[in-house]
Amino acid sequence: MKKISFYLVNLILIISFSKGVLELIGIPPNISQLTIDVLILTFFIISFIFILRKGGVVFAVGLVHVFLFIVFIIISYLLNETNYIELLLFVRALLIYYLFFYALLNTPFTKEEKDVFVKVLIILFLVQIPAAFIKLILLGGTLEKIVGTVSIGEGSLATVMPLVAIAFLISKYLVYKNIKYIILVLFFISIGLISNKLGILFYVVFLFILITYLYSSKKSSGGINFIFFKKMALTSIYISVIVALFISLNPRANPEHKIGGSIDLNYLITFTQHYNTLKLKGSRVEADGRSDAPFVALDKLANGGLLNILVGYGPGDIVKSMFSKYKDPLLAKYNIGYGGRLGLVWVMIQVGLVGVFIFLLFHLYIFYRAYYFYKYIDSNNKEELYLSIFFLSIVIIYFLDFFTYSSKMIHSSSVAITYFFSIYYLFSYEKEKMK
Repeated sequence: MKKISFYLVNLILIISFSKGVLELIGIPPNISQLTIDVLILTFFIISFIFILRKGGVVFAVGLVHVFLFIVFIIISYLLNETNYIELLLFVRALLIYYLFFYALLNTPFTKEEKDVFVKVLIILFLVQIPAAFIKLILLGGTLEKIVGTVSIGEGSLATVMPLVAIAFLISKYLVYKNIKYIILVLFFISIGLISNKLGILFYVVFLFILITYLYSSKKSSGGINFIFFKKMALTSIYISVIVALFISLNPRANPEHKIGGSIDLNYLITFTQHYNTLKLKGSRVEADGRSDAPFVALDKLANGGLLNILVGYGPGDIVKSMFSKYKDPLLAKYNIGYGGRLGLVWVMIQVGLVGVFIFLLFHLYIFYRAYYFYKYIDSNNKEELYLSIFFLSIVIIYFLDFFTYSSKMIHSSSVAITYFFSIYYLFSYEKEKMK
C-alpha cells in the first residue's frame, strides 16, 4: 500500500503543476481539480491502513484547530441560506489540502521517498522558468493569466508561485554562499515580469530583508546584529540590481510604459498606490483595489447586522462553480471587484470575522512550530539552518498572500500543496530527530 501512496503523491504533485498544460490540450481545470481531489481522498483513505497498523495512533498536528473551523462552518451554514452544495464546495476548496497533509503525516515514507518528493517539486518549479520564456517568445508575454504550466486563468500565481521558490533559494544562498541561487532568483522573478506583475518586486525585496535577518539572527552571538548589516550591504546590491532591471523591463513600472524605460521610483510608488486603491469611474464596483476591499467587505457584512459580521453570509456564498447562477458571485452580490481576490475577503464574506480568526488558528500554530524549530536548531548544521528559515518564510508568505495579495495559497493546487508538503516535511524532520 505504501508503494501506491508513493505514486499517488507524485501524481498529485505533477497534476497540480500541470493544470495549465492540461487545459491547453482540452481538459477543463475543474476536471483536473476533481482528479486531484479524488487522488487526495484515495491517499487519505489509504493512510488509515497505516494508522490501524500503528494501533490506531494518529499523527494529527493542529487537528483541534481544523475541527473547530469545521464546527464553525456548520454553524455559519445553519444560520444562513446557503445550500448544501455550496457548503460542500466551500469545504472542498478550503479543506481538501488538509487531508493531503494528514495523509502525508500518517504514511511512513522513508527518507529516500521523501527526497524523491522534494526532487519532483524542485523539478516542477524549475520547469516554470522555460515555460515562462516559451510564453514570452510565442505570445510576447502579454497574457498575464497564463502562468508557466500551472494555469492559464490564475494570473496571481505569477507572483505567489515564484515567491515560494525565491524564499527557498535565498535561504540556500545565505547558507551555502553559491551565486547560482541568486541567478535562479532572477529567473523566478522573470516569471512575474513576463506576466506583467508588479507585486512580485515588493515581496521579493521584503523576502530578501526578512530571510537575511532570520539567517543573521541565528549566526549572531547576541548584542548588535552586525552580521545582518554586513549581509544586507551585499544583499542591497542584489536588491538594487533587481529593482532597476524590473522597473526598466516592465512597461507598467516605468513612466514611458515600455521595455527599457527609465527608472523612476516615485512613479512606481504613485502607480502602485493608485492601483491598490483603484475605484473605476462610472462603475458600480465599490472596491477594485486590494487596499479598499477588506473595508468594503466588512461594510457589506455590517449591512446584514451583527450576526453576519460574526458568521458571514454562509460557506459557499461566493464560491465560483457551475452550480452558481453568477459567473462572479462576489461582484454580482456585493459589488466587490479585483480586490476581492484577497483570501481575507474571500473567507470573511462567507464565515465572518469569527470564522477568519478560527481559520487562521491552524496557520498561527504552524507558524509557532516553525519558529520553535528555527529557534532551537543547530545553526552550524547547514541543512537544518536553511530548512528552518524556509519553513518560517513559507508560512509568512501564506499570511502575506492571505492579507495583502490573493487567496492562491488557500486553494490553488500548486502552491497550496507545496505549502502543506513543506509543513509536513517540517514535522517529519522533527519526528526523525526525536528518534
